[in-house]
Amino acid sequence: MAQILVKLYTTLRQRLSKDQVWVEGETAAEAIRRVAEQGGADLAGVLFDEEGAVRNHFLIALDSEILDRKTLGAVKLAPGSVLHIFPPISGG
Repeated sequence: MAQILVKLYTTLRQRLSKDQVWVEGETAAEAIRRVAEQGGADLAGVLFDEEGAVRNHFLIALDSEILDRKTLGAVKLAPGSVLHIFPPISGG
């Protein structure tokens, strides 16, 4: 199992009171579940839809590669990788 750094932004940063966390996992999906576990059911409700998939409005990137949310379970992690969970984009 790889230990990776997960960078958190705005919504997730506020909910966990951290801008990054270290988690262990074999896949990107597992790492995101580990992040959700740290924030409890409330955070899981923000991250995941009713079917347990990462909500559409989050952008997930591993190192510098944007990941397809539908294949997170197939993305293997390497020790020391950095996973970014970007919140919904807004602006004006």
